[in-house]
This record gives sequence, C-alpha cells and structure tokens, in this order.
Amino acid sequence: MFSDIINVVISLPSQHVLFGMISTVLCIAAAWVYSNSSSRVKQVILMTIGYLVIFNEIVFQVYMIYYGIWSLKTSLPMEMCYLSALLIPVYAKNQHIRLLKTWFFFAGFGGSLFAFINTNLSEMEHIYVSIHYFFAHGLVIFVMLSIVVDGYRPMWKDYFIAIQWTTVLVVFIILVNLTLDSNYMFTFEKPEGVNFTLLMPGWPYYFLIMLCIGLVFYTLMMVGSVAITKRNK
Repeated sequence: MFSDIINVVISLPSQHVLFGMISTVLCIAAAWVYSNSSSRVKQVILMTIGYLVIFNEIVFQVYMIYYGIWSLKTSLPMEMCYLSALLIPVYAKNQHIRLLKTWFFFAGFGGSLFAFINTNLSEMEHIYVSIHYFFAHGLVIFVMLSIVVDGYRPMWKDYFIAIQWTTVLVVFIILVNLTLDSNYMFTFEKPEGVNFTLLMPGWPYYFLIMLCIGLVFYTLMMVGSVAITKRNK
C-alpha cells in the first residue's frame, strides 16, 4: 500500500509539482516575513492576503465565464479549501475569533496540505484554473502558519469543535449537491486527476475513507500540538 501511495505522488502532473513547489517556498517565505514583522505590519499583511483571496476568486469566475466553461455544478467555491480561503478576509478583520483560528488550523491546513500532495486537476486544465487552485490553497496554509506564529495552540475543545463544524459543512455540501446534481467535495463521485482515491473502492466507501483520513489528520494535529506544547514548557 505504501508503494502505491508513492506511485500516486510521483505520477502527479509536472505542472502540479512545479506550482506546488513554488507555492510551498512562497508560504514559508511569507510566514518568515510575518513572524519578523510588527503587529501593524502583520495586520497589513493579513488584510492584503484577504483582498488577494477576493481578487483571485473574482478573476477565476470571470475567466470561467469568458471561456464558456462556467457551470453552476462545478464553478462555485463549494470545496472546503475554497470556502476556507474566503474566510481569510473575515479573519483579517476578526482575529480575536478563536473559531476561525481553529478552522484554519484543522480544516484549512488539512485540506490544503492534501491538495498539494494530490490533485483533482489534470495537466490539460486551463492555466488559470491551476493558478487559482494553488493561490487559494497556498494562502490558507499561510494563514494557518500565521496563527501558529501568533501563539494559537488548540485545546481539546477546539478539536471537537473542528469536527463538529466539519460535519456541518459536509452535510450542507451534500444537500447542495443533491439540489444542483453536483459533486462538490466529491461526495458522490471520485475526483478526477491523480489522487489517493485511485487506491480506494467505489462510492460510498471512498468517501467514508476520506472522512476517516480527515479525522485521523485532525487527531494527529491535535496530539502533535499538545506534545510540542508540553515539550516547550
């Protein structure tokens, strides 16, 4: 099984690998700049990131309409990571809300990390589709790093709140998909592209496995954070 996972990773389109490497370097560099900035500059950075998220989504929607490939079933920002990205402008103006920090730490980071190591895009996708993909996911990862830099450490109640709201989101997206006959968050069909669902059985088992992987990731993030906090003390 491990070798199969490695084969999926090394089979990723070259465009995905290139954009992923660039996004990773930029995330780390931006986090370093943020960590060495004053409170005022940090605020400016977060507000700028928030405006970039809005700009990125607007350009993406216009791009899809211009090329005649916009669809109610596929073009709405109804994936976990895109919804997380759209929360960045809200967080930039409401950094005191712990729930937002919790969401970015668990759901935002988890979804974006997995989007980096596998993909639902193909090498033949329009170029801006890939740019929009990595821009949104990369900004979410940066915000997660920024809240850690600013001292956020999850408590067990945050862990359970993250699970609760993730469940709410999944149920909501399922209802959206039933209404639009869509497949946002891949609730009814496996995603296209090179991703780990290639190793999984068909519906509904692959989706249940995805949910279990998410829960395991949340748990590892929580346990890891607790362990690091105790060690630092």
